[in-house]
Amino acid sequence: MVPPRLSGYTLGFSQETESRLRRCRASLRTAIRERLQTIALEAGQAGVRPKMVGRAGRKEPPLRFYVYDGYRVVYQVDDQTRRVVILDLAAVSA
Repeated sequence: MVPPRLSGYTLGFSQETESRLRRCRASLRTAIRERLQTIALEAGQAGVRPKMVGRAGRKEPPLRFYVYDGYRVVYQVDDQTRRVVILDLAAVSA
C-alpha cells in the first residue's frame, strides 16, 4: 500500500504495522488514519512550532496517541525524510 502524501509529509508504515492495522475494525482503522493525517498536515504547515506538532528530539521518547478502543499508536515525525513514521500499533490492556 502506498501511503498518501499530505503537505509534503507522507505516512510511513512497516509491513508488520500495516498487517496489524488491517486486522483492526474498519472504524478503528479510520480513526487512526484520520489522526495520522492530521499530524502530517500540521507537520507540513509553515510557522508551526515543533513542540505543537510533536516532533521528537534526539533524546526524547517517541510520541503516541490513543484511540478510543484502547489502542496505542507510537509515531515519530521525521523532518529529514518528511514522513510521519508509525513505530508501533498495539492494544493497551486495562
